[in-house]
Amino acid sequence: MSDEVSSSWGKSLYNFFRSLKLAIVLILFITATSIISTLIPQGRGPEFYMENYPRFTAWLIVSSGFGNFFRSFLFLGPSVLFFLNLSTCTFHRLKTRLLKKARKRFGPDILHIGLLVMIIGGVVTAVGREEGFTMLEVGEKINVPGGYVLTLDDFEFLKYENGTPKDWISTVKIMKGEKVLHQAYAIEVNRPLKIGNVKIYQSSYDIQSFLVLTDPDGEMYKLAPGQMIPVGDEGYILRDIEQDKDDSSKSLAHFDFWSNHEIIDHMDYSVSESIDIYTIQSMESAMATGLQMVIDPGYYPILMGLLLLTIGLFITYIQKMGEETL
Repeated sequence: MSDEVSSSWGKSLYNFFRSLKLAIVLILFITATSIISTLIPQGRGPEFYMENYPRFTAWLIVSSGFGNFFRSFLFLGPSVLFFLNLSTCTFHRLKTRLLKKARKRFGPDILHIGLLVMIIGGVVTAVGREEGFTMLEVGEKINVPGGYVLTLDDFEFLKYENGTPKDWISTVKIMKGEKVLHQAYAIEVNRPLKIGNVKIYQSSYDIQSFLVLTDPDGEMYKLAPGQMIPVGDEGYILRDIEQDKDDSSKSLAHFDFWSNHEIIDHMDYSVSESIDIYTIQSMESAMATGLQMVIDPGYYPILMGLLLLTIGLFITYIQKMGEETL
């Protein structure tokens, strides 16, 4: 009796996972929730949602995981179920056709396998994708995961005749150790750079202001907003720079004086004035490029899935044409 119950339970479970209705429900659910997730800023802290949404809505976003949708159970759970559903359907179809010794038509099976591989790639991307962002001025360099060093050699901001943005081009040099891998690679909006398992995209640009300071020995330093001039356990934090393009003597650097773990005073300085041992030589600005770095471990599985889908569609089409000819 227990064997019959076990067999009946297993058969019900098998039929549940190969159900077309289950597939339709899962596809609709994943599509609907994915669309909703595009309306909600992703990857923010709970305080962001509490400040920008009604209390109940914010609680719902945070508790459900909608704020980080593609890493939440709302996405991963249905994706795993759809994977099991598609796997069971593929297995059932293959088994049925082999037992019936039906005409061999593997195109749809390859299509199913391609979809399965794409689902795996999508889940891997959702769980393992990493992103980083940096602003660089010409001459600056950063370390890239994998032991690479990227140096910005040039940056161009091209505009149309009416002044609207046309293109941003970051010309970079890539080195690994002493070896130059790319001498002058132009990263553009639709032309990312791939090195190792990292893709680097042209994301934005900015005009960054900074101070040029000198110490008593004549050594020059750059100080950007947010950086600090330390003075023992205290310091001067550069809050922002107010530049006067017509008269540089009227430009002001706004500082916050930090002491005992809090800001206790605000003060302004102009060119030629001294801050502790440092003297402000000039207030300048330079164009900086915004580069986004992405590590996507699911890239190749998704690419393989797309290849299998293409092969499956091609084989299915050829077999259909052959049957119509006969």
